[in-house]
Amino acid sequence: MTIKVEDMTTSIPLDRRLAVDGGRPVRPPDRPWPRWPIPAPDAAGNLSAVLTGGRWAISSPSVGDTGLFERRFAADFARYVGTRHCVPVDHGSSALVVALESLGLGYGETVLVPALTWTASATAALRAGLVPVLVDVDRDTGCVGPDDLDLSVDPRAVVAVHWASNMADVPALDAVTRPRGISVVEDCAQAHGATWQGRQAGSLGRLGCFSFQHGKVLTCGEGGAVVTDDDTLAPVLQELRADSRRYRGDRTPAGELDLEESAGVQGANFCLNEFSAAVACAQLTTLDDQHGVRNHNYRLLGEMLNGVDGVRLLRPAAGQTRISIYEGTIVFDELPAGMDNAAVAAALTAELGRRFYCTDEPLHRSRLLQPWTKPLLAPLAERFAAIHRERTYPNTEWLAAHTVQTHHSTFLGTEQDMEDIAAAVAKVFAR
Repeated sequence: MTIKVEDMTTSIPLDRRLAVDGGRPVRPPDRPWPRWPIPAPDAAGNLSAVLTGGRWAISSPSVGDTGLFERRFAADFARYVGTRHCVPVDHGSSALVVALESLGLGYGETVLVPALTWTASATAALRAGLVPVLVDVDRDTGCVGPDDLDLSVDPRAVVAVHWASNMADVPALDAVTRPRGISVVEDCAQAHGATWQGRQAGSLGRLGCFSFQHGKVLTCGEGGAVVTDDDTLAPVLQELRADSRRYRGDRTPAGELDLEESAGVQGANFCLNEFSAAVACAQLTTLDDQHGVRNHNYRLLGEMLNGVDGVRLLRPAAGQTRISIYEGTIVFDELPAGMDNAAVAAALTAELGRRFYCTDEPLHRSRLLQPWTKPLLAPLAERFAAIHRERTYPNTEWLAAHTVQTHHSTFLGTEQDMEDIAAAVAKVFAR
């Protein structure tokens, strides 16, 4: 017999009754969780240097020997990812837009985008004058794979989103797309520092796009970057984000800008400001140490959940050699009686005093994807709607209904924190 929450009685002991129903929570409310973001040791000093140094933007005149943190971060991050070029931008969404624009595709051409991702992966294509075509994902990884590609719509690019803690198999995608002249653009907003067979996310496709928004594992509040090994695309990316200007090739004279009016393509202003760049430079120095703590705790929790039938953490594909946890994702084969995954998330939140939540709405039914409200996008929106009228996404829907997530900072705590999460999961799924 199914026992509904409203039928439960106070005869159930407080430590067994769910906290959301008035029971005693697994975790005492006075035990804190890690906060985010965590300022790196050099962050305050870097900000002070910008504040007093006279250069607050990439478009500011040269002052003495004061260099730009933006250019320093570009060099540091390219070195970290293992690419020849990095072009910082103001947001991760902007990174996707300029990356797609740099490919020189025709108006209305199609780009494949996984249905299980944040809306920016699709809206960036629309902003670049392209039509996103949503495709399903692999149920095990949550990422698009070669079997998910729809070549019947003649796509000119694939946005390969690395999701939650997992990487898409970009080499396998590339094996299918490269012979057809289709470019793979990595969306690495959730994969800073993740590796596939030893190679960093962002270095595998033709272009890699990153976000440094507040919640990301590498954050400067708001920011982004495009990385590439393509020497032809790099100057185009610079112009696209800086009003048709690119970096000077020589030393910047006093009083002049680090930008020159090269005007090879029509650009816009997507430049990263110096305050954000200064923070990004500092935060990059602590990223790998934090990865070590997060990944250790994630492995511990995975081992602890082995004792809960039908419940596990999202597992990476065999080729992924390091995970980068943006969202810790708990997967369950069956839902507890009388609960959907939103109720599971609420129950875990009540037990732990830490927010658990469902993943973002899949794009084919996302309330945030509204291109028909923009007059300039109307022709693209009409084609988008026509393409998607009868498409289905069974794996995307299954993952959206059978997972709950928590922010990566949850895994910057202790082994006791992981024990608390495992105990809360066991309690909820014992219903």
